[in-house]
Amino acid sequence: MKALKLISIMILSGVLYSCVTEFRNQKPEKFETKSDIYKILYFASLAGSSHNSQPWRVEVTGNRLINLYADTTRELSVVDPQQRELYISLGAFIENLTLAAGSYGYQTDIILNSAYPNNNQVAEITLNKSKSTSYDLSLIEKRRTLRTPFKTSSIKESDVNQILALDPFNIRFFSASSGEGKLVAQKTIEAYKQQAYSQVAQTELAKWIRFSDKDVKEKKDGLTTAGMQIEGLSGFFVRHFLKPEDSKKESFVNGGIEKTRKQAFGCGGWLIITSNGNSVADWINTGRLYQHIHLLCTQQKIGFQPMNQIVEEEKFKKEVIKQLKINEEFQFVVRIGYVDKIPTPVSPRRPIEDFTRFNQ
Repeated sequence: MKALKLISIMILSGVLYSCVTEFRNQKPEKFETKSDIYKILYFASLAGSSHNSQPWRVEVTGNRLINLYADTTRELSVVDPQQRELYISLGAFIENLTLAAGSYGYQTDIILNSAYPNNNQVAEITLNKSKSTSYDLSLIEKRRTLRTPFKTSSIKESDVNQILALDPFNIRFFSASSGEGKLVAQKTIEAYKQQAYSQVAQTELAKWIRFSDKDVKEKKDGLTTAGMQIEGLSGFFVRHFLKPEDSKKESFVNGGIEKTRKQAFGCGGWLIITSNGNSVADWINTGRLYQHIHLLCTQQKIGFQPMNQIVEEEKFKKEVIKQLKINEEFQFVVRIGYVDKIPTPVSPRRPIEDFTRFNQ
């Protein structure tokens, strides 16, 4: 019983977080011989997505045109009924794609589709040859969501300023020691607790858990033990003896709540991302901004963990908006803090061929 309780605490340390953005996938065989557009799509596919659902579908025509679609078969209808986080994930994909294209010497002309509900087409992206930006693509490969407590030391002003400079109007930073930071931490715990006890949320979550090595290899998505940082003997036990349905047990849920409490108060600060509107285009732009912030934090050795329960639970969202006097649309919450090292990403990714159709 004690062993199961220990495993429970470790497992739900971060499983219910909205945007699970850790990843790892080996480069395809003979990667260097692939076309530029293929390589660009590889880096795009390393974007963060809720529950590592990877809700994107792509059609490529020739060597220049990329049509991006929302794969709604991968939506999270319980925690994301409006598909807000799905489109944030697609925005992250677009941001990675744009950065990778620039590094390979292409400018991206992006036309967002205003009629998404009709055919799920998100964007038409055209690549035009240009001068390379020399963007460091290793940052995309190194980026990882961390679920361990971070250092509680203050974030350096210079690092905060670099983050805020990405969008001074839509990024807010609150130190963990400030009243605002403590408020966000407490409301995150309360919102997490509400979700953790929701049976429908538990059932949806279980569909995306990949405990066994077999599931990881077959599905190449979702939440794995390595991605959740369940390692060593505990990881072995989980992979071989537990099933996704075990995540719904009371001991698991209670353990997750306690672990979340430690995480929420174990950081250097909080980032909140807002937008001027609440349209699909606003969600996509939020995703682009979130992805870019995470890449910058990777460069700064700042641990990064999306914790969006407040945004997903209307009661807590209204409370935080009121107390923080947020007038814009509240879109995204991130816990940050310094770490000694950002571990190698480990979560699986679907091969490019799984989500892409290449037309002549």
